[in-house]
Amino acid sequence: MQKRFDLIIFDLDGTLVDGREAIRENFHLALKKLGLPQVEDERIDAMIGMPLVEMFERTLSPSNKHLAPKLVDVYAERYKETGHIGTTVLSDAIPTLQRLKKDGFKLAVATSKRNDPVRPLLERIGLYKYFDLVTGRREGMRNKPYPDMIRFLMKELDAEPRETVMVGDTPLDVITARNSGVDVIAVTSSIVLGMTTMDKIRNANPDAIISSLVDLPNYLYFR
Repeated sequence: MQKRFDLIIFDLDGTLVDGREAIRENFHLALKKLGLPQVEDERIDAMIGMPLVEMFERTLSPSNKHLAPKLVDVYAERYKETGHIGTTVLSDAIPTLQRLKKDGFKLAVATSKRNDPVRPLLERIGLYKYFDLVTGRREGMRNKPYPDMIRFLMKELDAEPRETVMVGDTPLDVITARNSGVDVIAVTSSIVLGMTTMDKIRNANPDAIISSLVDLPNYLYFR
């Protein structure tokens, strides 16, 4: 079968992994270290996928919002060493990545996390070997929903927008793909994780919606 795309760019949290436990723990610890009130796990879960500074800003009182960048620094310093603890690979991820790699697709990751912990995290949980390039937010790079990460990956991997598709689990991923001029497939895996809803995914209007990554190949070839 002829491939419709050359490059597949995956979101990370909720698309390939369930990182709720690690994110919650480091989020709580950052707030505790600065003497700030804790927030409910469910509230954290519903924000996963957003830039971290925005997550903190949403939990802080108006008088404390200026502390969000400091909280990000505290969180990121510890997450780089502990982010793999409590992060699990979603059941359909590895079989799908193995097939796509075998079929010759270029594979990449674009996540809202800072760039420095992304590769160590993926190495520790056994996913890094499947990807040609992974990126979080690098120096001078705007975070999702800006197109910077997607354009960076396309440039580095020599792919045009028409040859690229993004796979994500939240409306933010859909908007990011649209801003980047690439097709987008939404997977509903994060609904059961409490990170989004089907209505929100539908309203974002992705090119396709799938319930599992095992269904992804059905949308990657001309028939």
